[in-house]
Amino acid sequence: MNEPKPDYVADIQNHANDTPMSLALRQLQVTISGPVYWIINVAAVLLTAMAGPYFTLERMTFPERLVYWGSTIIFSTLLMTFLSIYAYRVTEARHWNWMLVSVVAGIAGILPVVGSVYLAEGLATGFADGWLDLSGFLRLTMYVAPTLIAVTTVVHLVKNLQHHEPVTAPAPPVAPAHPATPSPTLLQSKLPHHLGHDIIAVQAQDHYVEVTTTRGSAMVLMRLRDVVQDLEPLGGLQVHRSWWVNLSHVVRTDKTPSGPELVLTSDQKVLVGRSFRAKLREAMES
Repeated sequence: MNEPKPDYVADIQNHANDTPMSLALRQLQVTISGPVYWIINVAAVLLTAMAGPYFTLERMTFPERLVYWGSTIIFSTLLMTFLSIYAYRVTEARHWNWMLVSVVAGIAGILPVVGSVYLAEGLATGFADGWLDLSGFLRLTMYVAPTLIAVTTVVHLVKNLQHHEPVTAPAPPVAPAHPATPSPTLLQSKLPHHLGHDIIAVQAQDHYVEVTTTRGSAMVLMRLRDVVQDLEPLGGLQVHRSWWVNLSHVVRTDKTPSGPELVLTSDQKVLVGRSFRAKLREAMES
């Protein structure tokens, strides 16, 4: 009998302060391990090989087109999926301009994608004379560039819209009225037992949230907006579109060029979003 999957990801698979690169690689691994990603890729390869666009129908046999479009499409989608995810992670972590990062990510994929097209043609045709045409390489580069930049920009825009959390007004921290231990919230009940229930911070990670307690951290399948409502009894506050923090675990507030930054007992540093600063100030003063 198959055991049900837990609502959380084991500690060994996540860290409280992952870099944009490690987060992007972890998300890429999750993406490519799912069947939907490969179903779409295989369908695209088969359809393109049968249609034979860009004169490949006239120049190549069907097996040659399978090799050509299979290697090109699979490599290109893998590369651009990673670059799109990494661009989003860099923007989220460094607070850079998302449009600029998306354009740079698209530009970074141009030469590898165009190179893969020519390498695939060489593999499909046995590197026959004339397979490497410099003028054709430049023309293809100019054709591919706008497409790749548009892909990374659109993907980044969609992820921004998906992760835009509405400003909420959770209650300020209130000391418990009764000494009795309160019942755990939904999020606390989903945590692995060894992490306890003393939550320090919660960070949105796509469809999951990364929950940091005084004993470690774990990934839990839950939306941040639901977490904010669920953790109201703990007296915390959403301070960023991707962060909820327990105010009792705030060590100090530092001033940075990007705005106030909370330093937590877990040594995590959380930048306070502009639209959340007034609520935080009220909560800290009360």
